[in-house]
Amino acid sequence: MTVLVRPELPAGADPLSAPERRAIALAALGHTSLEITGKLAEEKHSVPAVGLGPMWAAAAKKLGAERSRPQGRQPELVFRARVHGVLDVPDPEEVGWLPPDVLGYIQAMARGRTLKQYAQDDLGVAVWDVDQIADHARKLLGQPPTQASMVYRALPQLLRTVQPPVEDVGTDLVPAARATAIVASLQTELPGEPRAVRAGRMWIRAVLPALRWAGPILKAAEVVTRLLENAVRHGLTDHAKTQTLSLRVAVNEAGDLLIDVSDLNPSFPDFDAAVRGEKGQGLWRVDHLGARVTWFLPHEGTGKTVRAVLAPGPVDL
Repeated sequence: MTVLVRPELPAGADPLSAPERRAIALAALGHTSLEITGKLAEEKHSVPAVGLGPMWAAAAKKLGAERSRPQGRQPELVFRARVHGVLDVPDPEEVGWLPPDVLGYIQAMARGRTLKQYAQDDLGVAVWDVDQIADHARKLLGQPPTQASMVYRALPQLLRTVQPPVEDVGTDLVPAARATAIVASLQTELPGEPRAVRAGRMWIRAVLPALRWAGPILKAAEVVTRLLENAVRHGLTDHAKTQTLSLRVAVNEAGDLLIDVSDLNPSFPDFDAAVRGEKGQGLWRVDHLGARVTWFLPHEGTGKTVRAVLAPGPVDL
């Protein structure tokens, strides 16, 4: 098995812009360039008039992938964005063991290699030999539509080959591949306005006993309050016809309580600063209540989800 050297960010590199992060996330989920352009326009992101080329080039420069070919940047950008904790989708579920030839092909895409380069320069074989490996890889990964989505679906296996380990890199995303199975969950829709806060607080206090979570209900209600307040202030969009928020609570096999609040705004600039209390006190308060706070974009649709995870503990008296 080939070991990948973890790519480093260029010295003094600027952070990815919100449109760049969203474009890379959509590429990871298998959207074509045309689809990505349409979704960015729907979400009121700024898209270059000449297409996505300049956006990919700018993102490649920031992530240290400038020498990638323009048509094949997306697989490498997906990989580098995940390594550096800026891929705004949760890690996919495990697909099982991948044969060495398949994993080697995916590693090559993650390094920005073309199929021809990988075949002729790296392996010294004909291109059609690697075509067969690529077809096998697609089958094993569930027929992802693009090379970028192939790299994304193989991330749990791909990241195990990276040194130093990617786990040493901070990320604000939910590592779904390492998540514990959900045993019970409930969800409700709330109006996109201030009264959603009180409604959500009452709802969670009513449903938590049914979920049999072994933890403090009052603390969970406070976390919901803070997340909904944050969503009402920052998660509503001017162009949406209907303004709604989604509140979901779930308990996993480890006994953790997962609280998800979803809104229609896909952007979350300065997330880490918000958790540190430098951009308001809402998420800082959630963090100081003992919850682990993350955020991610949905596989389908628009918007984002902010998640708080509370471990079980002493129940309220």
